[in-house]
Amino acid sequence: MNNFNAASSLKSAGVSRLLVRLLWVLLGFGIASTLLSLLQVIAKPLYQLLASLDALISIVTSLFNLTSIIIFLIWLYRLHADLRNLFKEYPITPGGAIARFLVPIYSLWGIANTLSTFADRFKVEGDDFTPLSEQVRSLINPLYVFMMGSNFVNRIAAKNPQDKFLAFWFLLSCILDLGFTAVLLQLAKTMQTAITQKAKRAIS
Repeated sequence: MNNFNAASSLKSAGVSRLLVRLLWVLLGFGIASTLLSLLQVIAKPLYQLLASLDALISIVTSLFNLTSIIIFLIWLYRLHADLRNLFKEYPITPGGAIARFLVPIYSLWGIANTLSTFADRFKVEGDDFTPLSEQVRSLINPLYVFMMGSNFVNRIAAKNPQDKFLAFWFLLSCILDLGFTAVLLQLAKTMQTAITQKAKRAIS
């Protein structure tokens, strides 16, 4: 039924560890950016002393964001390759998973479909898989809230660069980005835990 001799044979295992580390780093930068944005709102003179640090953090964060996106897509592809090996007739192919996350408009349905399919498949496994399945499902709505909220706030800030509330919009954007990263981190950890346990069970 499976092609695995050990759980370590999972194609997604190595890239999963890298993704989790990157997301933890992004979470750290996100906290720093949020604190600096808060400082900009409540104590602008003090923020001016740290503005160059904020700019540096923004540049580094952008680089880590780009790297994380690439690593996430590689992980998503390999995760679904593992799922297709572990389960008979798993309905989403590796390429299909990528499309569900990347294609505009289609992704509004596709992201939820990918995550709910994963949750449903592991729910029927029962035992320790049930709480993992429920956790993945519980994170779908927060993921959409943070993702769409951040996009909305960033558009407002971009359209009104002279807005007197611009610092507030940046603070809100930082908070939403921080929430998005935290949810993505939890999803990656939970999904990888589930598939690792499934692989171990398959060879026992």
